[in-house]
Amino acid sequence: MIDIDREELFRKLNEGILQERYRLFRSNLQKNLPAIRRHGGLQRIVPHLKGKAVIVAGAGPSLESGLESLKRFQHRRELSIIAVDMALRPLMYHGIVPNFVISCETTPVEYFRGLATGEMHLLAFSCISPVNLRTWRGDISFYNWMIHRSPYDELWETAGTDLGFVATGNLVSTQAVAFALGCHIHSLLLVGNDLGFSERYYTRGTVSSRKRLCRIDRLHTIETTERFAVRRAREYSITRSDRVYYTNSQFLAGKLWLEELFQKQRVPIYDSSEPGCSEEHVVKSGVSEYLDRFERKRSRRRK
Repeated sequence: MIDIDREELFRKLNEGILQERYRLFRSNLQKNLPAIRRHGGLQRIVPHLKGKAVIVAGAGPSLESGLESLKRFQHRRELSIIAVDMALRPLMYHGIVPNFVISCETTPVEYFRGLATGEMHLLAFSCISPVNLRTWRGDISFYNWMIHRSPYDELWETAGTDLGFVATGNLVSTQAVAFALGCHIHSLLLVGNDLGFSERYYTRGTVSSRKRLCRIDRLHTIETTERFAVRRAREYSITRSDRVYYTNSQFLAGKLWLEELFQKQRVPIYDSSEPGCSEEHVVKSGVSEYLDRFERKRSRRRK
């Protein structure tokens, strides 16, 4: 991978978000205030994650390799699954109902429309799109971003600083990880948190992949459409063993941010994503390999 100034990368991404979306943030927040006052913040979630093995499920293509194991083990009491908004639809299609879903999407996207979300708990950015919020049927806990400077501070004062703050890392998956690690969990597994791509950008069944399906015709196959999307997003390359992946500024920033965060953790962190985080910072593990240990522990208890 080419050398890059991390601070400059993070600064440009944060400034870009602020310049493009501050007015939208403020407008969304005003519309969300009744729901925020009704549901409150993250504090009541912490006891539900404490001591758990937490799985953060992203929407990268490698999610597909772990679906069977996730479905088999999803109801184990030792586990808690946090899905990013983009991953929820493909997870539910395969019979997987996560405990929590996290979303910081500030524009209308049909992540939840038509899904039975009543038994799940949404972790929602205080400035989330109110359109998305209205399609959610389950419980909700709101949070602010851990960015303390003007004009963000004014937003958090309006939302309520008692909601709790989550470090961003510029991605919804990094926010899920940051929150989980703050809850004194037993271990963490990243699934589908690819942060790079080769042939496909997202796993099948996401809102994004469904939109691409609508553009298919005799001359434009799904494979052609996927390859075009990948080519447009290429900014940097990541080499793992003998394979080359590509990534963009946002994914690269998330990757670097996570790896820096993981250096400070004592919690065991596993990653089944491709390419995901570097082996210098995580233990690479398949989903079934990670989950099988809970089956072995159960068998020992029975003896």
